[in-house]
Amino acid sequence: MSFSPSLFLHDLTVSLRNRAADGQQTRARAGPRPEGQILWIHVQRRADHEAVVALIGELSDRSPDLWFLVTTPGEAPDGLGDQCRFQPLPVDTRANAIAFLDHWRPDLSVWITDCISPAFMHEAAQRGIALFMLDTGVAVCTARRTRPVPWLTRRTLRLFDGILSGDETTSQALISAGARRSNVHTVGVLEQTRGALPCQQAEWEEMLSVLSTRPVWLAAEISKGELDTVIAAQIQAQRRSHRLLLILVPEKADETGDDFAQALRAAGVDFARRSTGEVPDAVHQVYLADTEGEMGLWYRLSPVSLLGQTFRAGTTGGPDPFDAAALGSVVLHGPLTRRHEIAFQRLARAGASREIRHGKDLAQTVEAVLAPDRAALMAHAAWQIGSAGSEATARAVDMLDEALCARAEKSR
Repeated sequence: MSFSPSLFLHDLTVSLRNRAADGQQTRARAGPRPEGQILWIHVQRRADHEAVVALIGELSDRSPDLWFLVTTPGEAPDGLGDQCRFQPLPVDTRANAIAFLDHWRPDLSVWITDCISPAFMHEAAQRGIALFMLDTGVAVCTARRTRPVPWLTRRTLRLFDGILSGDETTSQALISAGARRSNVHTVGVLEQTRGALPCQQAEWEEMLSVLSTRPVWLAAEISKGELDTVIAAQIQAQRRSHRLLLILVPEKADETGDDFAQALRAAGVDFARRSTGEVPDAVHQVYLADTEGEMGLWYRLSPVSLLGQTFRAGTTGGPDPFDAAALGSVVLHGPLTRRHEIAFQRLARAGASREIRHGKDLAQTVEAVLAPDRAALMAHAAWQIGSAGSEATARAVDMLDEALCARAEKSR
């Protein structure tokens, strides 16, 4: 590889940060290289391990003799098959990259990450190893982490032969940061496909009949500290929409139902209670759904869902927003989203969610989002986010299989 001042600066910076890193020890644990083609997959986040294992399964079905080298910053993903080899990725220096690539000699390199590894990527490209990036919802961070050497990010992103991006915002960010426009394709994120939360068909049909044409919104897994805000929002919103019904699901519903019922009575709210077998009628303002295991039913009935435990510190972080999105429910939430941060970011970029920073704004937001045209657009965006994983996986398999075939043909 020719001398590059920016790579030299990167190498020096990384070396100073990792004086204790022992690349020789890491390489000693690598094991022998198997014969045949090797697809090298680097996955940065533990949360993406299942998606990688699923991708390997799809590629193995297509090419049974293909070997896989999986690298991570830490432990190996669970469920790697017999055709897989694992090694923690050494510190990103040119010396480590040369030793690593001399040993493994991969045919392709796939990066599932929220950052770049310039030394490894440049060394791989110098050897004619094609580079691909697959997005699991964090590739946008790769584009935004340009300091301290933005030109190094630009040069590195231009090395990629193909990038499958999760959304248009991410695609534009990667192109602006240096990726070649012709190599960036917006297809959705690579992820382990999950089924929608279940519900009883009979229960759903019965509740649809009970609710008739009433407008409905859901407050899901609300903590006690958030209850006053939700009640106040429902009372305020009802001044404009008199038939509006709130379905209220408490956090730990089977334990806190009595406390929530007492608070509703104290606020002078008419409500029906699920745990006692009641159903809401025309006079009820709130349906207290204080039973466990029915979130699939409530998400299906509610075009808009406020996710609890996102307004007050000290809570567990609330439900997964993809559970609501997969069933076409628009997601509202407070500012505390760390537990499912990537999921919330993806929904926001797609226009399928709204953040509410102050509880006093909740009622107005509920009214705005429940408008039929707005709700339909946002619900469709939510559903697309929840269902795009299988398409992204199929596109990734086709792209990598084609590149492997081209590599094999070139080697003959």
